[in-house]
Amino acid sequence: MSRIRLAHRLLVLLTVFTVLAAKPVFAQRAVAQPQVAQRPTTGFLLRTFKDDAGVHKYTVFVPHQYTPARKWPVILFLHGAGERGNDGILPTTYGIGPIVRQREANFPFVVVFPQCEDMHGRLLKGWSLDTADGARGLKILEQVEKDYSIDTKREILTGWSMGGYGAWEWAANSPERWLSVVPVSGGGDRAWAEKLKNVQIWAWHGAKDRSVRVERSREMIEAIRAAGGNPRYTEVAEGDHDVWMQSYDDDQLYSWMLSPQSDPAKLPAVTTRPRTAAAKQQAAALEPEFIPALDIPRAGYVRLGNEMLASLADSVPHIVPQNVLVGRLADIQDATEAQGYSFSIYMSGLSYQAQLERAAIKAYHKDRLNIQLGLRNVQIVIGGTSLTGERHSAQAGPISIVIGHQRPVWLSFDVTPVVVDRKLRFRHVGTAFHIPQDNFYVTSPAGVSTHGFGMTEGKVSSGLVSGLYGRRAMIEQKVGSVVPGLIAELEKRFDAAAAGKSVTGVWPLPVYKPRLRVWPGEVSTDESGVSLVLGMTAATVDLAKPPKTVKVTRPLGLAVADIPTTTKLRVGLAPDMLGPLSDMIVEANVARINVADTPSPELAKLGEAAVMVEALPDLKRFGDQAVLSSELVLTGPINVGDVPGHSPQLAAPQMKLVVSFKADRSSTEWKPYAEFDLSLRQSFSPKLVMPTELTRAIALELDEPAQIEARGKYASGYEPQDSQINNDRLQSLFAAGWKDFVDGAGALEARVPDVDLGFTMLRADDAVWSSPDVYAVFGPAGVKLTNTSDKPMSYETKGPYSGWGGPFTLKPGDTHNYQIAYPLIFRRRANTPTGYQMFTLPPGTHSEYRTKISGTPEALYKAREPEEVQKAIDEIKGSAADKDKDSKDKK
Repeated sequence: MSRIRLAHRLLVLLTVFTVLAAKPVFAQRAVAQPQVAQRPTTGFLLRTFKDDAGVHKYTVFVPHQYTPARKWPVILFLHGAGERGNDGILPTTYGIGPIVRQREANFPFVVVFPQCEDMHGRLLKGWSLDTADGARGLKILEQVEKDYSIDTKREILTGWSMGGYGAWEWAANSPERWLSVVPVSGGGDRAWAEKLKNVQIWAWHGAKDRSVRVERSREMIEAIRAAGGNPRYTEVAEGDHDVWMQSYDDDQLYSWMLSPQSDPAKLPAVTTRPRTAAAKQQAAALEPEFIPALDIPRAGYVRLGNEMLASLADSVPHIVPQNVLVGRLADIQDATEAQGYSFSIYMSGLSYQAQLERAAIKAYHKDRLNIQLGLRNVQIVIGGTSLTGERHSAQAGPISIVIGHQRPVWLSFDVTPVVVDRKLRFRHVGTAFHIPQDNFYVTSPAGVSTHGFGMTEGKVSSGLVSGLYGRRAMIEQKVGSVVPGLIAELEKRFDAAAAGKSVTGVWPLPVYKPRLRVWPGEVSTDESGVSLVLGMTAATVDLAKPPKTVKVTRPLGLAVADIPTTTKLRVGLAPDMLGPLSDMIVEANVARINVADTPSPELAKLGEAAVMVEALPDLKRFGDQAVLSSELVLTGPINVGDVPGHSPQLAAPQMKLVVSFKADRSSTEWKPYAEFDLSLRQSFSPKLVMPTELTRAIALELDEPAQIEARGKYASGYEPQDSQINNDRLQSLFAAGWKDFVDGAGALEARVPDVDLGFTMLRADDAVWSSPDVYAVFGPAGVKLTNTSDKPMSYETKGPYSGWGGPFTLKPGDTHNYQIAYPLIFRRRANTPTGYQMFTLPPGTHSEYRTKISGTPEALYKAREPEEVQKAIDEIKGSAADKDKDSKDKK
């Protein structure tokens, strides 16, 4: 939770790649304000609690099946430091809140979300029961238990980060109260173990958590077990501080909460998360009002090269809803002559529907983007036809025109992408649609009535059919007329994807995560792809004090004309945006942290009198009675940039260490003691790494020790007996703390998620710093096959639009890599009713040909962990080498 995790958390800032290029990578939350006209009684409800200090907002989730006729279990959730405030909504945006929102339809718990209002107190003590916020949290729970039908014997306590610390403390304070306790990314005092040994606990922590080190949970679990307890503990190997995404999304956790003495794997599910795409789209948590405060033009860019557009096109038929190609057409008025008579023709009730089988998207010229839709079974239905002449008339029933029944027909149209009022628009340039003579037919009308001599049903029917065959150009024009509607639908979907969404995952400081919205600023199309410059808007820090005007920074990143015209997907970000964003929180006075709340024991020493006496000799006057409280405060912006002849550098030139003291331990008043001006500069090199063979991350390699400067003075109004200050010693203490901080939780990495386009998938190939941007390049995620059996595997493959290829032979110990973005269809001869074993292998996966149990036939399975696969390969190659040696010896 440390505000000073600057260098390593720059990595998180860089993962905005996936926010900009894939939807969604970070949680995107739609604004949902409490209704006034018809106040809801279930779901997420904003409520108030009154005490002597005033009115306090909180949120309660009430199950949609709620009835006072039964008693309901209740979960009390304690949020993290970044959700402090007084709006009552922020606590629902991280931790259990977004997960409850996903499961809202069947979530069987009442959930209470109190809010810590102290913005400047100790973070790790934010929920302590001896604070006003801690005491009020329990009172809010008791208020909810009065307002609703709650089973007080089924009170469940959980919290994340700062709230995880609170959960440990509250459980130790009243161990008999809670049915179950779930601390996530927290820590506590090992001395509480005796009180906690009989509490039903399931703790969670990410092994790569750099904000609250994993040791904090490990030591609590070890202490409780040593005291005779049996707590559950899950440590997520690749998890970081946001391990709540795994813990609160675990179906078994909620079953265990209600039956904590049972094996969760054997318990029936009490809630499940939605699996359908529609349900996921509705899974949005409450979000405070977004009041713009800061605009950052040219914050980043996306280059959609033609290779990426081709992958997107492959996904289009699989992700576009069928109702997009269903609609109505304008009526047709025409005139004709038959057998010397003149007739006016009126065709009404026209409708159409079509199946989208293929798509192609390609930029091919300046300001020209071509979109082609391969349509099959296009059916145009003419609801009714009227023929009217001087003495003759006829009425005909529905007629169908079917196009593309033999093979797809291609509807091609050109657009020019433009930006209008921060919205992406597509100006229609032209449409081409041709119906081959052998790829359409017209049905006879379903019923004909005639009036007038010589008018027969047969003649009218055949005349209408032949007339439509002869009016192919008119039919082509009618099909082409749907394009403007398709373009409008495309624009609507772009707008919907951007409206009401905010990004919070790109921020390096957890105590205040600015909410950002991304918008298109400039766009340009060339023969290789489309370049889109992106701006960002940050919401105000304090909703109670919105700015009068929106501050606009200078453009930070590349202009659209300067974006390289690669054919791949390339996403860039201007790290300089960290400057104005950090400056905004400095002005709001929330960029501060007590050193005791940092994850580094070495940094925490800056608040220990026995250590600080080396820098502040005056402390000797108090003996061992003095108590210090030291706070790191960011007083100016954090900058990232190039240094000539060096690697990129992170610079925090304006920080302070503010030291307060109590002359003896019995004193209740903190007094100003000393203040140090600090400056930190750290050079680094970003590069792409592979935490596993199927994942990618950006790693920061720190190139050299940080450059740190410190200069101190005693506080105004304090008279020291010894006025000396050892700045060099303070500098070395801070340097040791910084090194411990950046080294203390393993490699400095931030995951770069794959770009999942719904059917196709792209994966990061490279990450490069090139001032003024850092960018990632994405290519096909690929499909990988490995043979760890002792027999060769013969197989065939095909793509979604190709025939079978092969057979191919994969020898024991070998691997075949397919650099494709689409699924690979795999088959091999097998003893099955069809004669084949067949699989569809999604992009980005690794499959292994092996026996699952010794003595059973070989088959294709999801690959095991890389270490196990490599061990099997080594054994195969070792065995082959031994056989080869034996063969040579015999000769």
